[in-house]
Amino acid sequence: MKVLVTGAGGNLGRVVVPALEEAGHKPRLFDFRPIEAQHEFVQGDIRSRNDVERAVEGVDAIVHAAALHGIHISKWEPDDYWAINVTGTFNLYEAARVAEIKKIVLCSTMGVYGESMTPPDDAWGLVTDTSPTRPGDIYGMSKWLCEHMSRYYSRRWGVQTVALRLGMFVPETFEGYGFRLLFGGVDDRDVAQAVMLALGHEPQGGFDSFNIFADVPFSQKDAHALNDNPEDVIEKYWPGSVQLFRDKGLNVRELIWSKLIWPPDKAKRVLGYRPRYNFTEFVEALRAGNTAHYPFANLPHWGV
Repeated sequence: MKVLVTGAGGNLGRVVVPALEEAGHKPRLFDFRPIEAQHEFVQGDIRSRNDVERAVEGVDAIVHAAALHGIHISKWEPDDYWAINVTGTFNLYEAARVAEIKKIVLCSTMGVYGESMTPPDDAWGLVTDTSPTRPGDIYGMSKWLCEHMSRYYSRRWGVQTVALRLGMFVPETFEGYGFRLLFGGVDDRDVAQAVMLALGHEPQGGFDSFNIFADVPFSQKDAHALNDNPEDVIEKYWPGSVQLFRDKGLNVRELIWSKLIWPPDKAKRVLGYRPRYNFTEFVEALRAGNTAHYPFANLPHWGV
């Protein structure tokens, strides 16, 4: 297929574009910034209907990643979130409808759960695909609206959409990136895997959504122990790891700054998603001193 990737200059495009090419698809990149890449590229603004119509012409499917994210809240106004995330997505679906494009992978966010992400005082919280969506900020609200827009276009116009509610995978330090896999993170390579699976999925009713996170062994039975003694729980599942962290000068409690369990069970069951880069792989990389995949800060011409 010829697959349009919007926001292709961002962190998701960096891993999805090579995955598309490896699978035999032909990527077309769309971004408001120039991109130095060996692929077809359309420069434009998601807020411009004309630019979006140029971008979708002749493609078979779309991976929609162009958006402002939660990390941008302090620098952008609510009006910008509406214009880029909501109006931009409307422009995309209208262009897809006119061009008769029938498959979109919508890059959504864990942020649609909002208030459901508030754990109790004495335990970690559990967030699943069936948890209520209660956005708590402009970013989560904008993506929640985009999902509802997708439902409308799938029902009314037959534009199939798979919404991926992605965990945290923005650039981070090696240690921060690794520990984040315990409480709501996901490796970018597994994000690419999920996108590829979503492109091949035929959602019942034309729309479906999936939580995309690292795989963790935690369940509700671990919730109180994780709150009281996270080192003990980590040592139970990863023997010898706590001493390794001490040897490396890492403070477990400082690196765990959220208290949520995110099992990607539905994606595993329905999509066949199998996250391959979890906390186990991070511990192994830390022990071996192998940080080759993790230093994102120096990547050339790829933004967040």
